[in-house]
Amino acid sequence: MAGAQRSQRRLTNGWRLVAVCGVIMAGFGLIYGSHWLLNPWAMPGRPGLVGYWQGEVTYGAGDTRTMVLRLTDQVGSGDGGPEIDGSAKVCAAEQDATYEIYGDTLNYRGTRYSLHARRPDNTAGLYLGQLDGEWDGRDGLTISTALIRVDPDGAVRSTTSTDTRTGTTTSDTITVRFELRRATAADFDAACDA
Repeated sequence: MAGAQRSQRRLTNGWRLVAVCGVIMAGFGLIYGSHWLLNPWAMPGRPGLVGYWQGEVTYGAGDTRTMVLRLTDQVGSGDGGPEIDGSAKVCAAEQDATYEIYGDTLNYRGTRYSLHARRPDNTAGLYLGQLDGEWDGRDGLTISTALIRVDPDGAVRSTTSTDTRTGTTTSDTITVRFELRRATAADFDAACDA
């Protein structure tokens, strides 16, 4: 009789363990499933906002530069940070620029977004500012940015701001709008290698 009760308890405990594992697996399925339902722009297996992008950015007359962009999905990473991160490279004759990219989508489908471009240092030159854009839902991005100017003395200012050293408003406002097309990891890796 005692042996039958022990067998019955083991069987009951085994079913409880299976039930607990089933609930945990269903929870993970709901979490990841809802992630992609709430953020269709990040869904794997179909073209999304995340991925690789490539195009040309015109900084001024006769100054067109190749840009590559890599965006990754960070929704649900648990750190409360941005939904998107990644990196960008802009190829220039005098000096290439590499950026850390992070930001958020501005709507459910991810067709509008705002990204920040953080550069690693304050070397003199023109650099990307905040990237505000639209995704066509397929293979094209349109981005607008006001370029950031870093002076030889290291002073950083937007090309649309007032110079605090002289109190004058800059007259060389440089706002650029450009398009990027879907690219590959190989395109991203090979950019600026010429």
